[in-house]
Amino acid sequence: MAQELTDRQREVFDFVCDAIRSEGRPPTVREIADYFEFRSPKAASDHLAALERKGYITRQSGKARNIEVREELSPQGIPVVGKIEAGKPITALENLEGSLNPISLFSISPKTVAVKMTGDSLEAAGIMDGDYVVVEYGERIEDDTIAAVQTAEGPLVRRVSFEGNKVKLAGEGKKAEETMVDRSDEDFHLMGPIKGVVRRL
Repeated sequence: MAQELTDRQREVFDFVCDAIRSEGRPPTVREIADYFEFRSPKAASDHLAALERKGYITRQSGKARNIEVREELSPQGIPVVGKIEAGKPITALENLEGSLNPISLFSISPKTVAVKMTGDSLEAAGIMDGDYVVVEYGERIEDDTIAAVQTAEGPLVRRVSFEGNKVKLAGEGKKAEETMVDRSDEDFHLMGPIKGVVRRL
């Protein structure tokens, strides 16, 4: 179980998290020492050693930017809170069950993209106007599944069915409209299947 931090250790840990959040990479020991105006890099290294000993970070040898924040505290994710222990900060390690991070949640690859849903044609399928659907670009689309396609008007999310050289694009619900598209149409191509939906309330 992780131990509580001193005020200075908390400041160093917050600085590390801020650097990862804003720059996408951890700071070096020298950068930490310069920021806090430590007399030597050893002081910064000592604080990092304490953070590692207390379970907040891990470090890999042989790398200048070798700091990795424990997954539950990832600055690139949202902490998942479980049972909250009275008297402790809500993000204390004892309260956390993990981190909600789009990268790990959707197993993001170089071909993963997001498309913004427009209109209410898929509300019956639980996809609302303004939602972002996560698409695995170029992955095979199974027949009669919800997927993203490219049209002359832009990306479109619909239930996709294949009928020979034709593709049926349909909404969900009693009044859902259907459109037939020729696969050879130069303005049309299949983007990929839907992996998930992101919604901001």
